Amino acid sequence: MILEIIVAIFLAWGILLYAVKKKGGEHFSLIGPLIMWKTEKGKKLVDRIAKYRAWKTYGDISIIIVSIAMILTTWLVIRSVYLSFKIKHAISPRLIIGLPGINPVIPIGYGIVAIALAIIFHEFSHGILARVAKIKINSLGLLFLILPVGAFVEPDEEKLMEEKRIKRARVFAAGPSTNIIIAIVSILLLAIIFSPAITPKENGVIVGTSVENIPAWSMITNIDGHSIHNIQSFNEIVSNFQAGKQYNITYMHDGKTINGKYVHGIIVSAIVKDSPAEKNGIKAGCVIYEINGEKMNNISIFQNFMNSTNENEKINISYYYHGSFNNITITLADKYAFTHDKNDKGKGFIGVEAVDVETLSKFNLIVMPSYFANLYNPFKTNFFVFVSLPFHGLSPFPKELVTLYNVPVATIFWPLLNFIYWIFWLNFALGTFNALPALPLDGGYIFKDGISWLAEKMRYKKYEKLAAYISSAVSYIIIIAIFAMILIPNIRAML
Repeated sequence: MILEIIVAIFLAWGILLYAVKKKGGEHFSLIGPLIMWKTEKGKKLVDRIAKYRAWKTYGDISIIIVSIAMILTTWLVIRSVYLSFKIKHAISPRLIIGLPGINPVIPIGYGIVAIALAIIFHEFSHGILARVAKIKINSLGLLFLILPVGAFVEPDEEKLMEEKRIKRARVFAAGPSTNIIIAIVSILLLAIIFSPAITPKENGVIVGTSVENIPAWSMITNIDGHSIHNIQSFNEIVSNFQAGKQYNITYMHDGKTINGKYVHGIIVSAIVKDSPAEKNGIKAGCVIYEINGEKMNNISIFQNFMNSTNENEKINISYYYHGSFNNITITLADKYAFTHDKNDKGKGFIGVEAVDVETLSKFNLIVMPSYFANLYNPFKTNFFVFVSLPFHGLSPFPKELVTLYNVPVATIFWPLLNFIYWIFWLNFALGTFNALPALPLDGGYIFKDGISWLAEKMRYKKYEKLAAYISSAVSYIIIIAIFAMILIPNIRAML
């Protein structure tokens, strides 16, 4: 039923696009799959807003904000290209497109509203500063992709390019700086109001990955009658675990308190393709607790044992999986065949990636409840982690985690938290991207005028021509760098 509704909506949109193309007139036109609606209504409103003298000061501050953002964003692009040479897995090109429905990490609901608001504030800021500079506005309008997804203010471009550099810079800087300021306000709201209001329902630790029958996003509150207060108390208890022994664990998940069992050993997190482990039925989630009679109490014991083995050696493995204890004999492969490292020739290889419960906390896979609340406060966590929450499935706030916390008026709090985060994210993305020194972005025009001004001060006769060459060269470099961030990891993944 839902699929039929979606198909019907897109068919209707296609018919509407065809009608606009044939009979759009002067008010309606197409930009790809978008319908552009132009109007002169709203000009008087922009004129009234632009009368305030403070806008000139705002324009000057905007130039400073965008200049700083230009430097930092350019550095980030260069750094990302450098890091791309260390990534060996494929990256979807859709990740560089900041549109909901195309970029898989941007939720459609929050994303559409947030990007529409970001574009409206961006474009109207350009329009207001254009009127401050006495530049005529030809039209205003909205962009539709079934729903309104943006707005635009169209100043007289010829008049704009004839103005003094400082006036042009104010107009160009106003859009991205407004987005950046909105992003900063959103950060302050999240850090000061929302993050402190998220409090755990119980004391315990939260697991960010499945551990045997304990699902991800569960809060462990008790182990064999011992209450868990923090990571330290958790590690103290599990450090005394014995491989192959079963322990009682109480945990919260999806709003319920559950009493479960945990068998201690080495937890298999992943299986290498075509390895002995895969061929013999070892699966992710298995707990290996004994090999050749030696107890696998921790990951170090397991690693030391495997380093002492040879290819074609047979080992007896005891493991626990889905409520049953099993024993199998596996013939090890040559490690070199999988790693292609000459130092691994002749060494035994089983083909499992494994962890234990003690090391999970070192990789932030077992954390304090405050960890997730602090993720929404960049002053208490790394800013890059704060920005990357959608890529880790942590924005919108996972519904499994929601049940572990108390918040005021939960039915309003969580949607508002998610909405403000996406207001931050898309305004930050739009503002910093447009600050890049690449034409035809706003930052590109500011950069070009800056080079022109500097060359003129240095008494270079053909300063406009020099500025055009340099800005064009930098624009190409930035564009190539952005594509390289996606292209290089994908090439490396194929090698």
